[in-house]
Amino acid sequence: MKKTIKSLLAIAITALAFTACSDVPEPYQTPGTGGGTGGGGEIPGATGTGQLTDPYNVAAAMNTGGTTDWVYVKGIVSKVREEYTTQYGNGTFYISDDGTYHDKKDFLVYRALYLGNKKFANGDDQIKVGDKVLICGVITNYNGTIETTQNQGFIYELNGVNRGGDPTGGTGGEQKGTGTQADPFNVAAAVAKCKATGETATTESYYIKGIAAADYTVDNYKNVTVDILDSEGATEKFTVYRVKDKDGKGIKEGYKIAKGATIIVYGPVVNFKGNTPETATGAYLVSVNGQAPEVEGGDSPTPSGDGDGTEAKPYDVTAAIAKTEQTGVFIKAFIVGFVEGQVYNDGATFSSASTTQSNILIAASADETDATKCMPVQLPSGDIRTKLNLQNNAGNYKKEVILYGDIIKYFGVPGLKNTSYAVIDGTPIGKNPNGSGDTPGDEGIKKISIADFNAAAESDTQWYQLTGTVKNLKDGDLYGNFDLEDATGSVYVYGLLSEKGGAKKLFQELAAAKGITNGSKITIIGLRSSYNGSIQVKNAYFVSIEGGSSSGSGNTGADGSTIISVADFNAAAESTTVWYQLTGSIKNLKDGDLYGNFDLEDNTGSVYVYGVLSEKGGAKKLFQELVAAKGIANGKKITIVGNRGSYNGKIEVMNAYFIKIE
Repeated sequence: MKKTIKSLLAIAITALAFTACSDVPEPYQTPGTGGGTGGGGEIPGATGTGQLTDPYNVAAAMNTGGTTDWVYVKGIVSKVREEYTTQYGNGTFYISDDGTYHDKKDFLVYRALYLGNKKFANGDDQIKVGDKVLICGVITNYNGTIETTQNQGFIYELNGVNRGGDPTGGTGGEQKGTGTQADPFNVAAAVAKCKATGETATTESYYIKGIAAADYTVDNYKNVTVDILDSEGATEKFTVYRVKDKDGKGIKEGYKIAKGATIIVYGPVVNFKGNTPETATGAYLVSVNGQAPEVEGGDSPTPSGDGDGTEAKPYDVTAAIAKTEQTGVFIKAFIVGFVEGQVYNDGATFSSASTTQSNILIAASADETDATKCMPVQLPSGDIRTKLNLQNNAGNYKKEVILYGDIIKYFGVPGLKNTSYAVIDGTPIGKNPNGSGDTPGDEGIKKISIADFNAAAESDTQWYQLTGTVKNLKDGDLYGNFDLEDATGSVYVYGLLSEKGGAKKLFQELAAAKGITNGSKITIIGLRSSYNGSIQVKNAYFVSIEGGSSSGSGNTGADGSTIISVADFNAAAESTTVWYQLTGSIKNLKDGDLYGNFDLEDNTGSVYVYGVLSEKGGAKKLFQELVAAKGIANGKKITIVGNRGSYNGKIEVMNAYFIKIE
C-alpha cells in the first residue's frame, strides 16, 4: 500500500476484534458448523474478495472462518456497546449487512480505533446505529466466534469519510497477496503486517515481492540489504535487511542487483524500532528476477534436466515447474515429503512421517528442502496412492520415482494431478500410457479365504480381501473387534474402520449406518498380522455388507463409500463420518463459481451439493481448475463422494469431492 494505508495499518493498530455473522435467515449457524463445513460452499448473500476495492460484506467475512492476512469488511452499525466506548475511549459495536440487530449474532467490532490511534470523541466521531463503516483487520476464530485478532485492525472509513488517511496527505497503496509462495505479499501488505505486529518479530514467515529501489552490489559482508517498492517512485518501502540464501550461504561478493529488479524474500518480519518495516532474523533471499542468487563458491543456478517429458526423456522437477501446465508427461524425481493441510507454503513438510495419504512432494534432489523447488503430487485413490504415499510407505522417502500425469496447479502452485502410472524400486504401478508395465487393479488386493489368510506371511504392505460372518461382536464396541468366519476357518479382526486410514473409535456409527451385527456377512480389507501368537486382521476397513446397508444400496464406491441414489441419500441420517457416492446430472451451476455449488439430479430426485473439492480433504476455492481439467458443466453427469448434511433445514451434500465425469 502506499503511504496512507501503510501508515494507516502500521501506525494505527491497537485493539480490535470482529465477531462474524451473516445476513442469512435465522437461526444463524456458528462458523464451522452446518453449511460452513462443506467443500467450500458460500454462505447465501456473501459478496466481496476482502480487498479495499472489493471489501467483504458481513456474510462473506463470517464465511472466511478466519484469515491470516489483512482484509476489508463493510457493514452497517446495528448496535453500539456504550460501556466499552466510555471505558476505553474507542468503539465497540455490532455491524450487519442490513443494519438490523440480530441478538448478538452480528459482526462485532471490538475496541476499534481510527488510524493513528485516534480515540473517539463526541459529535461526528461518535459511532451511531445506522452508520456505515469500512473495517480493516485480521479475522480469527476466537472460541467459535469470528473476530479480528486484537491489535490488528482499525476503522478505515465512517459514512464514506476516510478515517485512516495519512496525516501528511499521502495516498496509500492497496495491500495485495497472502504471503504464500504462490501469492506473495506486496510491499504495502508486508508493511502493514510489520506495523500490526509492532517491534516484535512475527513467529510466522511470509513471501514478499517488490522491486529494488536502487542499484545494489554485495560487499564483503556477503549479504543483501536493499529497499523494495511496489512500483517505481512509490514512497512506501520495505527493507530487505542483511539476508543470505536459503541455506545460510553468503551471497557472492560483487553480485549485483539492478534498480527495478524483481526481488522475492521469505521469512519473519518486524517493525524495527517502531519505524522500519523489514525482514527479521531467519529471512533469506529467494530470487532476483526469477533466479536464485549467486552464492559463495558457486555460480548462478540454472534449470537442470534436458528431458522433453517423454518416457525415454522425462522432465526433472525444475523443468516440470517451468512448464506450469501440460498434460500427459513423465517426470523423474525424488520423493522428499508431503503437504499437510490446505496451504502449500505452510504445509510443505520434508519428512517421511506423513499425516496424509492423498499427496507426496517431489524434487529434483533427494535432499531438497526448499518448497519453491518442489512439486506436490496428487495421489488418486487406488494402487498409485496405496504404493506411493508416505503414511503407509515411509521407506519411499528420498527414493527416486517416475510419474506420469498432468502438470496442473495444485495447492496453488505447479503440481502433478491425474497420476495414472509410476515406477518405484523398478516396479511399475498402474497403467503405462505406452502400453507396458500394467499392474493388477483393485490396489493389488488379494481376495482370499480365511484359511489362506491365516497361512499367509505377515506383511505391512500386502492387503487382503476377506468375506465372512461376524461373530462375538460385543454390544457398544467402539473399535469393531470380532471374529470373522467363513467355510474354511475363523480369524480375529482387530478393529474395523469405515474407510482405509479412517478415524478410530467410530465403529458404532458404521454399524448403525450399515446394519452390522453378529451374524452379518461382510467384506473387509486388511493386513495379515498377529499378537501374542494369535493371528489377526490389522488396519481393516469396511467394503460391503451382504443385503445392503440400512440407508443405501450396500454397493461400495470410491474409498469404501456407499453407492446410493439421491432419494436414498435424502432419506439417510446426517453424518460427517459416513460417506456416500452419488451420480447425477449437474443443474444450476453458476459461471465462475469458485466452490462448486450446484444441484445434483438423478431419476429419483435432486439434492444440493455444497461445494466440490478435487480430492478428499483438498483445497477449497479451486473448483474452476477442476472445471477446466474435467470439462464440468451444467448437464454433465458427474460422480462425487460426500457426507449427508443440512443447512437451515435444507438437505445438502457436504465435504464432497470429485470422482469422475461421464
